[in-house]
Amino acid sequence: MILDTARLKLRLLNTSDAEMILALLNEESFIKNIGDKAVRNLQDALNYINNGPLAIQAKFGFSFYCCVKKDDGQAIGISGLTKRDGIDYPEIGFAFFAKHCRQGYGFESAQAIIHYANSQLAIKHLQAICNPDNEASKTLLQRLGFSFDKHIILADTNQTVMLFDLNAS
Repeated sequence: MILDTARLKLRLLNTSDAEMILALLNEESFIKNIGDKAVRNLQDALNYINNGPLAIQAKFGFSFYCCVKKDDGQAIGISGLTKRDGIDYPEIGFAFFAKHCRQGYGFESAQAIIHYANSQLAIKHLQAICNPDNEASKTLLQRLGFSFDKHIILADTNQTVMLFDLNAS
């Protein structure tokens, strides 16, 4: 386990999370707001876990973590940090199944991630990207203390996104 919040446990993703990742990455809201990761079957989900979050964890010491509800043990999404080419600082990110959105899990997990980044990883500057149409994520980032910096174009997708900054120092 990486983090413990009031209602969630955040832990490393593992191969047993493949079904959850397959479902999450194919939700309409994920594809619309984050992008189509071309994860279409369990093998794709395993590849995503191994070549994405687990590879990032091995390289940087952080990644996206599985968010599990304490009360019933259900995995409801992911939250954590990543490092992408073209973005200067580690990025916070989160994605939850639609049925678990607007219940405070994103804020709760992201707030814990920010504290963890600052206190355990000594990361004082975080960034985040957001689809300009994703009002819920923009609002959440602002509640967390992020401020809009500028629009950027992601090199790998040619998508225009909003770049947010949080300087914790």
